[in-house]
Amino acid sequence: MWVLCDINAAYVSFCQLFNPQYDFDKTPLGVLSSNQGNVVARNQAIKDLGIKMGEPAFKVKQLVAAHRGHLWGSNFTLFGDLSNRFHTELEYFLFDTMRYSVDECFGRIDINYTKDIKEYAHIIQRTLKRNLGIGCGLGISQTMTLAKLGSHCAKKKEWKEHTKGVVVLDSQYKIDWALKHTPVEDIWGVGSRTTKKLNKFGIYTGYDLKNADISWIKKTFTVVLARTVEELRGKSAVELKDVNDSRDRICVSQSMGKPVIELTELSEAVTTHATKAAFKLRRFKSYTSAITIFIHTDSFRQAEPQYHKSQSIKLPYPTADTSTLVSYASFALKAIYKKGFKYKKAGVIFEELSLHDDMQQLELLSETLPLNISSKTLVIDEINRKFGRSAIKLASEGFSQFWRPKDDLAPLSYTTKLSDLPIAKA
Repeated sequence: MWVLCDINAAYVSFCQLFNPQYDFDKTPLGVLSSNQGNVVARNQAIKDLGIKMGEPAFKVKQLVAAHRGHLWGSNFTLFGDLSNRFHTELEYFLFDTMRYSVDECFGRIDINYTKDIKEYAHIIQRTLKRNLGIGCGLGISQTMTLAKLGSHCAKKKEWKEHTKGVVVLDSQYKIDWALKHTPVEDIWGVGSRTTKKLNKFGIYTGYDLKNADISWIKKTFTVVLARTVEELRGKSAVELKDVNDSRDRICVSQSMGKPVIELTELSEAVTTHATKAAFKLRRFKSYTSAITIFIHTDSFRQAEPQYHKSQSIKLPYPTADTSTLVSYASFALKAIYKKGFKYKKAGVIFEELSLHDDMQQLELLSETLPLNISSKTLVIDEINRKFGRSAIKLASEGFSQFWRPKDDLAPLSYTTKLSDLPIAKA
C-alpha cells in the first residue's frame, strides 16, 4: 500500500513551532514570499478569512492584524532543515520512500506485517508531533494517486473531525465515495485548463474521471491524464522523481528588495544566483552545457518604462565550476543590460544537464574522460560546508547586497545557527 504523508501548512507549521504563543488551529497565520510581497502559505484560520494563495501582503495585513493573526517572512534555511528532519523521521516507518516535495513524502507499508493500517498511520502522526512538533495528514491506498486523494480527504476541514488526519482507502466502496465527493480539479495531476475542458464533456468529479473511456482520454487529452485514470482504477501507472534526484534544469531567481538601476548591483545579484545554482549542480552531481540569464522590470508598475530580456549561451563543454559559470553569466548579463530601467528581478537557468558519470569527448582524437570538478571548487565547497555557506565567496557577489529583498519578518534559523537559539534566563 502506498502512503502519502503531507505536513499541514508546512511553512506556517515551521514558523509556529518556535512561536507557541500563536494557536495553529485558531489564529490566522501565514508566510510571505522571499520578498515579503505575497502570501505563499496559509493555515486554515487564515483561509477562513478569505485570504487566497498569492494575495498581495499589503492588502491583507490589516485584516490579519484585526483578527490577532501574524504573517512571517520566509527563511528557507530553516524550512529546508525541518523538511529534512520530517523526511528522515518517515524513513523509519516506510520503505521505498520518495521525497516528493518539501512537505510531502511517498512511501510504502507492507500490509502483511501491519495488522491495523490506520493505527500504524496514527503512530506515524503522533511520532512526528512528538519529535518535530508538526502535524500532518496521511492518505493510504493501492496507488500513489489514490494515496494523494486520501491525504486530500484527511486534511479537508469538514471531514477532519471524523478522519483525525488519516484516511485509508482500502476498499472500492471507500474509493468511489471519496471520488464522488472530490471535484475533478482536486485530483492530483489535473490542472485548471484540463478541468475546464473536462467540465465541457460533463466530467465534474473524480468518479466521473475514473469511469471515462481510456482511449478517449488519450485521444482528447494526454497520456499523462490517461495514467491518472488508470491510477484511480487501482493500477500503478505513475513514476515520480525524488526531490534529491538529478534535474532536467536548474533555475535560481529572486525579486529584488528595491529597484536596481546600476549594472554593478545587478551583476551582484546574477553572480549570487549563479553561485547558488552551481552549488545545486554539484549537489545533484550534474553538469550544465547551457546557461540562460534573464532580467526584467516590475510589470506591475505600468507607468514606468518596461524591459524584459534574456540571453542564452551554449558552453564549449559541460561544467559545474562556479567561477566558470559566473564568467559566462556575467558576459550574458552585459549583453542584455540597458541603462535607464529599474530592474525588479534577475535569474539564472542551467539547462542541458549531464550526470557525473557521463563521458565527454571534446576533440576527435582526444581521450574520452568522465566529467569532473576542479580541486579548487571542491576545497571551497568543503570549507563552506564546515564554516558556513558564505565563508568563502566570489568578490563579485558583493558584501552589502542592498538589492536583496527585505527579511525583517523572517523567522530566525533556530535549528542551524547557534546565535539564533533563544536564551532562557532563570
